[in-house]
Amino acid sequence: MDEKSDKTIKADAANTDAAEAVEIEAAGIEAEGMKAAETDPVVPNPAIAERERRIAEKLARSAERKARRRVNIVWIIFVFIAAVIGGESLLYPLYDLFFNSIKHKVSDGMAFTLEMYTATIVSVICIFVLCWSIKENRYIWKSFLPPKRGSSAEISDDLLADFYGRRRNTWSMLVKGLLLGFLTNFFCIGLALLHGDIKLYFDCSMSQIPLFIFALVSVWIQSSSEEMWSRGFLYERLHEKYPLWMAVAVNGILFGLLHVFNDSVTVLSIVSIIVTGISYSLLRWYTGNIWIAMGIHTGWNFTQNYLFGLPNSGLISQCSVFHLDAATGARNLIYDYGFGVEGALPAVFMDAMVGAVCLVLAYRSGRIGELKMSRRQMLEHGASRNTAIKSD
Repeated sequence: MDEKSDKTIKADAANTDAAEAVEIEAAGIEAEGMKAAETDPVVPNPAIAERERRIAEKLARSAERKARRRVNIVWIIFVFIAAVIGGESLLYPLYDLFFNSIKHKVSDGMAFTLEMYTATIVSVICIFVLCWSIKENRYIWKSFLPPKRGSSAEISDDLLADFYGRRRNTWSMLVKGLLLGFLTNFFCIGLALLHGDIKLYFDCSMSQIPLFIFALVSVWIQSSSEEMWSRGFLYERLHEKYPLWMAVAVNGILFGLLHVFNDSVTVLSIVSIIVTGISYSLLRWYTGNIWIAMGIHTGWNFTQNYLFGLPNSGLISQCSVFHLDAATGARNLIYDYGFGVEGALPAVFMDAMVGAVCLVLAYRSGRIGELKMSRRQMLEHGASRNTAIKSD
């Protein structure tokens, strides 16, 4: 009885093992089938596949053309000119309504300031709209801003640490720019005085101090708007793909051409402004911030127009600390009676010196090679250098 039971149990166990083996084999076959189905999908209709391939290639080409266009130098210049002329043409009539309503209620000096300088707030609005309406331009607007609260304002040696220079936009840099603008302009005026080309007389009262403070702020708005367009938008967009030297050169040329239609303009004055644009671009690059360029631009314009009463790009202020003797004023290589010191050689020399100093300092600090790099290359260079420093 026991032997028979043992045989029965062994037979049942064998049958169970065989059944399990069959189930395992079936599961394996099913798994292999699913895997084969995943790796060998059903071949789609050739006509549909070809159409999808062509659509994908067309979209890729379109995206590539769009990307090239956004960094193409001709496209960037077109957008720059169209935005400056078109945007301001749309908004200036609104400002004119405001100005015409109050110009008869204020002094001549205030009216001149509101019309020629304060009005450029419209230009600031245009650059803001251009930067924030296009996502890829927003970093440009951020480069105009002061440091975030709590962040360090010290200049880092690492190119990657703060490439756009926002942490370097400090009040000290703005003040240094103002002083530099005053000194360079005063040097040119001093030469004209010593050469006997102009004579100045003092005519100012304490009651005019509030007007001069308002004028300084207005000149800062006007100068900063030009810097935002030239050393901001144009400089950064060109430097996105092209070498720095190209961004600097194109920046200077366009900056000069924007002044072609100013009153009393001459060939020498355009050359002077082109040199100014190149030097300010180099200053923007070397210092790593735009506030110093805003400062020197403001200091230059305010000094010649409101401190000494001389033409600023052909515009003569209706209020100033000193006034030009109407019986004086020459047109020679030292001074231009229509365009002021900006239309003479001393201004070319001083502006060229600013750019030359930046180049010399860059050479001594080992940064002169950056002139051959685009922004992308500079970022890659900074990243590799940062990695090398950390590995050491």
